[in-house]
Amino acid sequence: MPSQIILDFGTFDLKAELFDLPVCEAMAKILPATVELTSWGGELYGPLPLSCNKMGKLVPAIPPGGIAYSYRGSYLCVFFGQRPAWPVEHIGNIEGKEWKKLKEADVDKVIIRSA
Repeated sequence: MPSQIILDFGTFDLKAELFDLPVCEAMAKILPATVELTSWGGELYGPLPLSCNKMGKLVPAIPPGGIAYSYRGSYLCVFFGQRPAWPVEHIGNIEGKEWKKLKEADVDKVIIRSA
């Protein structure tokens, strides 16, 4: 499983680290993957159906730059200032403060690939 991924938003890329979790292993098996994104406040999310037979710990808050997976709807979520609408699994983080680029970005999809 790659511990590093690239989030390619078209006009810029962000490096991220994934945690050692079953859902991250499931994601690694389908990379590269394209996710159509919706913006909601300080969050980008989109459908990413994964075959994962073990759900991890769900949390009510994700730090800015955090990446999460929502089993409710099978969504990949990237947070940069928003609290989740419901508890999600925190699966990784964008490196450094580069997530701040998302505040000004007008993006509608991301290509996720191994670094």
